[in-house]
Amino acid sequence: MLVTAIVLAAGQSRRMGRFKQLLPLDGCTVVETVVERLGSVARRDFELATVVVLGHRAGEVERRLGNRDLACVVNERFRQGMVTSVQSGVRSADPKSAGYLVCLGDQPDLNTEVVARIIHCSRSAGAGIVVPTHRGKRGHPVYICGRYRDEILALPADKGLNTVTGRHAGDTVELEVDAAEVLEDLDTPADYLRLGARFAID
Repeated sequence: MLVTAIVLAAGQSRRMGRFKQLLPLDGCTVVETVVERLGSVARRDFELATVVVLGHRAGEVERRLGNRDLACVVNERFRQGMVTSVQSGVRSADPKSAGYLVCLGDQPDLNTEVVARIIHCSRSAGAGIVVPTHRGKRGHPVYICGRYRDEILALPADKGLNTVTGRHAGDTVELEVDAAEVLEDLDTPADYLRLGARFAID
């Protein structure tokens, strides 16, 4: 089974005040850490391909990602909303993909065991949508089956991906995990400093 991880890394980082995708982290950068984590996910019965969706300062990010085994796609509409980046990733995914793992490009503490559990849950539970939760709160990454491709691509730019997930409650599993990281991303300088307890930052 082929799954495409779509890493959303197109934003302008306005609340951070610095371009968060390229913030230093453990000798590399935030976005590099995310893709490295995805690359280390244990795969027993699935293949994981990675598409990184770029926008603001796309050339700089693509150069940092270098020769890694992934694809980069530029979303020219990134200012119109995050869902346009999801759509860019879906369009760029291999048509053979069974589903999409929608990942945040500013979630460097991605738990690889949780990622594997989300994908396995989609198969074991027969669910088209799997959302990780921690203490009842929904987080990321979210898995969405390929059968929802056209529905995702039809979303207007002012709607979120939760428009699709909300329509299919009966096909959705909330996977409770003991990993607060599913709720944590980098929006503010305080968030970045918080990571200093787990990563080396400059």
